[in-house]
Amino acid sequence: MTVPVFENTAPVATRRTADFTAVFYREYALLARNRVNLVLGLTPMLVYLLLVNTSLGNVVGDITYRGDRLPFSVFLLPMVLAMSVVSASGTTGMAMFQEEMSGVSTQLWSWPLRRSRFLAGKLLAGVTLVLAQSLLALVVAAILFDYPFGVAQWTWLLVALVLSSVAFNGLYLAAAILISDYRTFMVLTSVSVPVLVFSAPSLSTTQQLPEVLRWISTVNPVTYAVNGMRDAAIFGLGKAWPALVVLAVVALVANAVAGRALLRRTQNL
Repeated sequence: MTVPVFENTAPVATRRTADFTAVFYREYALLARNRVNLVLGLTPMLVYLLLVNTSLGNVVGDITYRGDRLPFSVFLLPMVLAMSVVSASGTTGMAMFQEEMSGVSTQLWSWPLRRSRFLAGKLLAGVTLVLAQSLLALVVAAILFDYPFGVAQWTWLLVALVLSSVAFNGLYLAAAILISDYRTFMVLTSVSVPVLVFSAPSLSTTQQLPEVLRWISTVNPVTYAVNGMRDAAIFGLGKAWPALVVLAVVALVANAVAGRALLRRTQNL
């Protein structure tokens, strides 16, 4: 008589890289496949790049910035990129509410998923989308207009653009997590984008701003994004590093706050 033998095999643990890749793909698909969010993120950038740049360029002419005479298209480019970054960051925040209202968040946490991997995937996916939309703005601008930038200047401009994307994605993600009402966040996003952009030295130098706006611009994170990208593109790292340091600090603090708030929010699902 044959005695049956039963063997127990321990379950194979899921690789961390596989978990993270799956979360990243899910978050990126959630953001990139929403046509409404993409249109809301791209429209302001294209309007200012194609309409404002061409319509005001002939009227304004050259602008003196830090002792150099710059074509208006060169001076305006950082403003267009900042507009793209801020608008796209707002759409990543909206995706948080869409995810919760559809019940996907509750279903997601029924799986054995580490919150740290979920957090890393969500943050990286948001930054990737913001950066992708901003790079699209940069490519379109480079094709349409002639910019007198060398390789080093383009490189530092990209560094400033990456820091700006990380910083504002963290700021809007933190706002989306801390604000519980979707309509409140929608109003905040719609109002904050023009307020932040136009209270910064976007269309004029800091010295040309009214005194009240000069004071506001010192605490406006868009100021450091615009100045950082503008100085990086025109002068290189030598004059851009103070603004880049501020952007790096904002990015670190904003994403730390967003991360802690997101982990706290998932515990209440």
